Amino acid sequence: MSEKEFGRRRFLRSTATAGVGVAGGIAATGTATANTDEIRVYSNSNYWEYQVHTATGYDDLEKGGQANGDDDILGVGKDFVDGQVSDGGVDNYWMDSDDSITQINVTYNDYGWLTIDVTTANLKAAVSVERDGNPDWPGYDYTIDISGQVQPHDEYFDPGQDEIQNGDAGPFVGTVDPGDIDAVWRTGVPTRVFIEDPNSPGLGLTISLPD
Repeated sequence: MSEKEFGRRRFLRSTATAGVGVAGGIAATGTATANTDEIRVYSNSNYWEYQVHTATGYDDLEKGGQANGDDDILGVGKDFVDGQVSDGGVDNYWMDSDDSITQINVTYNDYGWLTIDVTTANLKAAVSVERDGNPDWPGYDYTIDISGQVQPHDEYFDPGQDEIQNGDAGPFVGTVDPGDIDAVWRTGVPTRVFIEDPNSPGLGLTISLPD
C-alpha cells in the first residue's frame, strides 16, 4: 500500500464517530442473535474506500469469504467495516440480524468524502447524504433504495437536483456538491446505495444492505 493510500485510510478511520448533523445517531441495546445478514460491496469502476457502521451492543461484525487482507473490522465493539475495492472487486461481511446500519463513508480516489447517515430526529427518521467541503473535485451522484415510504426532508432537499422516484416509493436520487447536505424522511431503511464514478457515468460503487 502506498503512503498516499495509507494516509487516506488513516483519515477515513478518523471519521468513525463523525455525523452529518441532521440529527443524532441511533442508539441501540439488545441481545445478539446470529450474524446472518450480509453487507455486500461491489465496484465496477476504479478505486474506492468505504466504511459501513452498525449499532453497538450486538455481535461483532464478521468478514465474509470475499473480503481480503485490505479489509478490516474496526471499532471498540467491532461494529464497523473499513475496506477498499477496485474495478471488478467484491467484499462481503456478516452482521447480527437484529443490528442496524447507522452510517456509511465513501471516497473515490482523492475526490473527497461522502457520508450517508441513518438518523432519527423528533420521532421521525431520516437518511442524509453529506459531501465534505473539498472544492477541488465535483460532487457525487447517488441513488439510495429505501424500504418503506420516502418523503423530502423539510430543510435538506433541493427540488430539481434531488428526486424521489416512483411517488413515495423511491429510490432517493440526487447530487451532493462539496459542503452540501441532502436528506429525506423515511419509514424503512436503506437497502442499496449506488455512488456513481465521477469519471465514468453509469459505473461506480454499490453497497447492498440487509432490509
